[in-house]
Amino acid sequence: MPFVNPHFNSTKLLTLVAVVRRNIAGSELPLATYLQPDFATALYHQHVEGAPEFPPHQALGNAEQFMLAEARSNLKALLPHWSKLFDLPVNIYKLLTHQVSLTNPVLPQQMFLGEDAFTSITDLEELLVHELSHIWCSMIAEIYDFQLKDSANDYVLPSGTGGKNPRGVLLACLFAVSAVNYHQRLVASGSERARPERLDFLHQYFLQSLATLQASAELSEIGKLITSRLDTFSSELTTDNAQG
Repeated sequence: MPFVNPHFNSTKLLTLVAVVRRNIAGSELPLATYLQPDFATALYHQHVEGAPEFPPHQALGNAEQFMLAEARSNLKALLPHWSKLFDLPVNIYKLLTHQVSLTNPVLPQQMFLGEDAFTSITDLEELLVHELSHIWCSMIAEIYDFQLKDSANDYVLPSGTGGKNPRGVLLACLFAVSAVNYHQRLVASGSERARPERLDFLHQYFLQSLATLQASAELSEIGKLITSRLDTFSSELTTDNAQG
């Protein structure tokens, strides 16, 4: 799983996703074409009923682009075994709402970052891991959805946000464990930017999301498999060793 397992094969996943998208499009373009954000988004907008429009947004300013480049460089240095995950073609825009960040599985490889995402380089690094986790894991769901058809939309995230389906809970669980891995490495590096209290919060968020998934009867086989893998990961992760 991306940002979870060091040996995650991103190249294999990208190839499979490109083939799935090519089959949907019914065309024979080079596989790399299907991995371009605008092509993929247009494809799903055409084929998914009720596909969402982009939220209010604008291009990133120069200072925001500079921060983004710095954050990406820092993350590659901190998490070298996941370096390829930060090179995925993704369009990133400034979000003109009060949300901190936003991605959507039906807006593939599109990321929106709000004003608060740029409060500090540490906030921005965590949000990049967070939203890229969503984007990469949503690609897995393009191949094999995490939930059964007609699953309920009455699940509640640890944050108190309701109206979620099992896929949404699993994506939240995956972002949380990805952010745990980021903060765990930041603490272990001895960085003055380390935030043990944030690590504690995310660790609990991960465990609560995992418990919700384990109680669900609406996960698909791949959803159950990922949940099982996350359960194994959780048994190896305590608050103490999470903090290095």
